[in-house]
Amino acid sequence: MNQEPYFSELARLRKTFPEEVQQTLIVQLLQQWSDSRGKKQVVSCTYLDSQPAPPIQIGWFGILTQDWPGLSNACIGVFHEMGWNIDFVVAFQFPQDEISLGIALIAIKLPTENELQAFQVQKDIIQKKLEHAAIGTGAKVYLLREEIRKLEIYSEVIAWIESHYQKEDLEAITGPNGEAVQYFAARSRDYIENRSIEEIARQILRNHTFIKTVRESGPHIQLDISNMPTKTEGIFTTVTLAGPAQMLHLEDCLKTIELTFPHFILKHNREFTTKEGISVYRIEFVDSRGMPIPESEHEKLRNAFKTLVLNKQRERAQWIETIGGFEHYARAIIPLLVREAQHSNKIQVYQSVFQTTELFIDFKVIVAIPNPVEQCRRLITQLVRAFEAVEGLKTFGLRPPKSFENTEVFIIDLRADLSVLENVETIYKHVKTSIRKILGDFRDFDEGMRTLDAEKFRSVCRMMNGIDKSLIREIYYSIEDFFRVSASIEEITAHIRLAVDMLLCLEKSSQPLQVLTHQVYSRTLNGKEIPKSSLLCIAYSLKTGILEKIIELLENYEIVLSRLERPSANILICRITDKEKALPDEKLEALAKQIQNLAKQIADVYPSQKE
Repeated sequence: MNQEPYFSELARLRKTFPEEVQQTLIVQLLQQWSDSRGKKQVVSCTYLDSQPAPPIQIGWFGILTQDWPGLSNACIGVFHEMGWNIDFVVAFQFPQDEISLGIALIAIKLPTENELQAFQVQKDIIQKKLEHAAIGTGAKVYLLREEIRKLEIYSEVIAWIESHYQKEDLEAITGPNGEAVQYFAARSRDYIENRSIEEIARQILRNHTFIKTVRESGPHIQLDISNMPTKTEGIFTTVTLAGPAQMLHLEDCLKTIELTFPHFILKHNREFTTKEGISVYRIEFVDSRGMPIPESEHEKLRNAFKTLVLNKQRERAQWIETIGGFEHYARAIIPLLVREAQHSNKIQVYQSVFQTTELFIDFKVIVAIPNPVEQCRRLITQLVRAFEAVEGLKTFGLRPPKSFENTEVFIIDLRADLSVLENVETIYKHVKTSIRKILGDFRDFDEGMRTLDAEKFRSVCRMMNGIDKSLIREIYYSIEDFFRVSASIEEITAHIRLAVDMLLCLEKSSQPLQVLTHQVYSRTLNGKEIPKSSLLCIAYSLKTGILEKIIELLENYEIVLSRLERPSANILICRITDKEKALPDEKLEALAKQIQNLAKQIADVYPSQKE
């Protein structure tokens, strides 16, 4: 074996990182430490030319402190966190006056002018961070050990995944921003050590597969129920769900388990939402006796979750009908579809469940075609035929295309027979396949809305520090879908704060009807604040049946209605404008009094529980 190339490379490295430079830096560190015995650590920074021709700049850092396990790892982490690659590192113990000192030398090549300038800008920041990182404490040693152990397990999990998962999207799982990294970052060492390598790997793969399925095949729920052995706590029953964030909340999932297996014991739960607005829930539990649910009972829980989703869809359909039927719904979505179609010059398609029963599901498919051609109407006829060709799928309504500027919009009513097409996922796949076959490439507008929705939710959370994030999420997703996507952050936060205020009122009083008001302002270019919209927040008892009367009072205004459900009351948030302007204060208060008068009409029938 020819070893000469290795010796040549070592000689080159010695010229790039010469020993005399290292020795000079070490002596400098020791002298600084000796001159300032009170300091816990000394960090020195310099940069100079290397020996090779042409010479390049080398940035050197020297760190000296009382030695502790993990010193070099902590210092190296500073560079990686700031985006620098390390070209040379050496670390060793140095006995001094019965003290064991730790010394680390770290070097970075700076071959370009841009890198040299970046180094000059950041070197003081790096030095300051190294001073903090070099101080050894018991807590820091503990945290490093925790992360090192997690890293060992992570490596084993990645090896398992790479040997069992051979698909093209492996990088999305094992890459720097992949599912595996996010999984380990969000879980404790105790949790990870108590699960087998295979179980962790399967969790990661399941999360990835579920998210991908929801992204590609439409807004429906993915569900897995299984029993999982742990190393020290016995066997848990696990539930993993994924779906659009607005469809389910953790509370819904826990309530479904409680109704199916009363007094269950929750062992662990985790939830996260992707940038595309897809939420994933992981729940681990045992029954009231501390035992896992027998596999023979899993179907019972699976059916309970299916019923939950079906009921959510029914409630949504009933709510749409209450506030004006699908025409109101379409008026909200069509302007967004048209705007996006014109902006992207791409066909936009929106699908929505409108009515559900045990026997069938009714869909609305709204299509916006930019720059339509003469054959557009013939394409629609072909699309209807394509839908009819799918067994179990029938067209029972078609609205004539309407023109909006240079875009044509049409709505098709579909009915899916659940005895033939067993689930929503299958139905969405057939619908998408038919549309793509006839109209070619198109954009799933619902998927785009989920992405915008998730981005806006994160912005709202940043503006609402101090309020529980799960409560923000619940109220946020109770706001009317299309208004939520198109409204400003300021309007959304005003809705949420008003709902939070009403929840506080409900804690203090159980009156059958309560009303709060709020004016939303916008700031002009010259800094002046002007009213943009008016908000009415109404909490009403479920027993009163008062919703229709409230809507009648507001029928002369432009309104957007959102509803938050609570066990004892519904909270209705009404965004009101008159000719696209906020109501004057006196008119808003007059409306509030009219609604409050409704409470007097029902007080005798539904007296306060406190009385």
